[in-house]
Amino acid sequence: MSHDFSKEFFAEYHAAVFEAVGDDAAKYNAKIGILLASHCMKKLESLPKDSAEFKKAIEAYMSDPFRFSDIAEMTFNDDGTASLYVKGCDICPGNEILREKIGKGYCPISHMVKSAMGRTLKKKVELLGSDKPGPVGECYLKYKL
Repeated sequence: MSHDFSKEFFAEYHAAVFEAVGDDAAKYNAKIGILLASHCMKKLESLPKDSAEFKKAIEAYMSDPFRFSDIAEMTFNDDGTASLYVKGCDICPGNEILREKIGKGYCPISHMVKSAMGRTLKKKVELLGSDKPGPVGECYLKYKL
């Protein structure tokens, strides 16, 4: 019998894990993102050689099998920045629980994309932050390459 996790369970689990690690949460958030990037890159047929290939590969991976949101769209800009637009994120509801309890949320996806971009594109990547224009689960993760 197949059993998928409910969004409610995942939100509670995400919040509980980061609440449990306490003061080390930021360190583990980055480490989890790096590990997720490693798993992602191992599943790719070949490593992307440029931003167009990275966009195609990361969007394909995030639409299946690593579906954590309804939408995950990567954009590279001419000014040396990039963003991942996410809508319907399964992690964000857990971060709302964390914000109520400890005042802060943790997004390993932001570090996953940073790590994967840096390793595959052979560039230094800086996470600039996120903009949250809409409801819980919608954001733009922003990067500088």
